[in-house]
Amino acid sequence: MFTTSLFMMALTGCDYSGDWLFGGSTPGLPDVYELQAEGGGLFVPADITTVEELQAATIYGELGPPQTTGYGGATFEFVGTGEDVCIWLDPEVATWNQAVSERPLDANLKWTYPDNIYDDGDVDLLAGLSVYYTGSPGEVIGDFVVAYEDSLGNDIPISLAGCPNTEGIIGDDAVAGRGSPEFCTLSATDAGISYSVLLRTWSTPLDDDRLSYGLVLANGDCQALRALGGSQTAQQDECVIQGESLVPEPLSSDNVDDYLPYYGWDAASAHIYPRSVEFEFEFCNIDPGHRMRQFCNQERRDIAEAGLECLWNTLQEDDAINTDEKCYCGDPSDTPSGGAQ
Repeated sequence: MFTTSLFMMALTGCDYSGDWLFGGSTPGLPDVYELQAEGGGLFVPADITTVEELQAATIYGELGPPQTTGYGGATFEFVGTGEDVCIWLDPEVATWNQAVSERPLDANLKWTYPDNIYDDGDVDLLAGLSVYYTGSPGEVIGDFVVAYEDSLGNDIPISLAGCPNTEGIIGDDAVAGRGSPEFCTLSATDAGISYSVLLRTWSTPLDDDRLSYGLVLANGDCQALRALGGSQTAQQDECVIQGESLVPEPLSSDNVDDYLPYYGWDAASAHIYPRSVEFEFEFCNIDPGHRMRQFCNQERRDIAEAGLECLWNTLQEDDAINTDEKCYCGDPSDTPSGGAQ
């Protein structure tokens, strides 16, 4: 008993907070945020028929890492139109698994150069009728799960979310992985009824703990948006929205009310990482003879010729963002040996 008491006293006296489990907060960048349309209020799905209209309708924003054991993310609302509505979300930036086989298949030859894993984040897209959303916009992230009581009196959780609705490998609703776009069509939305959309933070990039993203809310089916963006494969989905990798610039103050996203390509273009659009274009190229190695080797040569070195796990020194040294491809020295030894 005496030993147990001493042990408990030691635990209570160590002032353990667990802060190391969470990413550092960024002044001015909230981990839970309520998005509003430009000028305020609810979002209105855009009519998009051209690439220029797609770029103009894209919202570019950032999310900070969650500061509690709860989820972080952003929410917004729109009113149903009676027609289909597409939600398209693309988190920073793009990722692939390196092919390390000594004799890779032709399909894997493109990916024999390592990716920079430090600049990629992941956001899960959920949406449904606002009446089912359990969170508090701008305060607490929730979900669309409600409790149903069966005939035996047991509470059975049931998700009433309309998104995700993309079928996964084993038949369940799937969400995309790190750096991958997520999109969802809410079919035949109820006219005049409010819908809530949740961009739930799953992971923030390791290099700066600031997750940027591109977002589009459009009238119609998402397959029409894919076609407009020139996408025919999951790989090419990365280029429907471009430029979602934003430079983590210092914000004006530690007041989260001062943080606003950029509405449209014209507003965001000056804040997009140099070469990120070119990187995405190369990533989306499905030409069988095309290799990421070509882009990656050129990237390293350009950095070396400028007398600089690639930065991967950090982008900030002495409070300055080194955009000229950011490399989207990884360190080739980290490549493991292929095959059994």
